Amino acid sequence: MLPQLRIEQAPLDATEADLLARLGQLIEATDPMPDVRALAPAIRALFPAPAYQVGCGGAHIWLHRTDDPNRLALICEDR
Repeated sequence: MLPQLRIEQAPLDATEADLLARLGQLIEATDPMPDVRALAPAIRALFPAPAYQVGCGGAHIWLHRTDDPNRLALICEDR
């Protein structure tokens, strides 16, 4: 399955906008995979702690700013 990126908040600044653009490029360059959660290490490298939290659910990856309870982005399977 192909991963799909859903950005749920506007970037706070130019640096975060660049990170989100790079995340979009990473997702677009990814071949179909059996489980999108395999992308989590690359996303954690792009959005490091402590500024960001990256976690996985059953078939998705979520991205939060550490100081914001709302999701910044969601990477899920495009079925």
